[in-house]
Amino acid sequence: MDRRKALRSIGTGIGAIAVTPAVVSLFQSCQSVATYTPVFISENDFKIVSNLMEMIIPKTDIPGAIELKLPEFVDAYIDAVWDEKRKTDFKEAWTAFISSSNKAAGKENAGDLSTADWDAQLAKYLKPGNDVPADEILASQFVNQLRSLTVNAFKTNEFIGEEVLAYAPIPGEQKGCVDLMEATGGKAWSL
Repeated sequence: MDRRKALRSIGTGIGAIAVTPAVVSLFQSCQSVATYTPVFISENDFKIVSNLMEMIIPKTDIPGAIELKLPEFVDAYIDAVWDEKRKTDFKEAWTAFISSSNKAAGKENAGDLSTADWDAQLAKYLKPGNDVPADEILASQFVNQLRSLTVNAFKTNEFIGEEVLAYAPIPGEQKGCVDLMEATGGKAWSL
């Protein structure tokens, strides 16, 4: 069976990544490569997208998006799983986001935008209560989609699953109606 077709048939829910053995192996292959060449996002855009993802999940006491190789996973995931319509919509939304960002910063080239400029754009679209102008709806959709992809990739990352979330490699007993603090110390379960 064609791996691409199999991955496409897995599909995704709205903004969620279906966690299957194929997706897990995709994630593991992204983590084992020392240098990554983007397959869907262009090389220049990949650097910007990586930095945006790092702003969404920055390094704190746990690794950030770049260290966890989330951009590599998202790029490979989009290329392998999404159909052509979703890919085209993503590219159009990306173009709208870049255009909006350049316009807001008063610059011609996205490479000239500073971290503060990118942060302002993320805040503009992600903070609750901010009104998005009608001509920037597509840019807003891109940012929300990128955040969703980043967060879902983060939650399915092996390191996060084993070291940060509650993890039981061999689940034992089933406990119903148990307080989360009692069962896992307040941590969500790893997928």
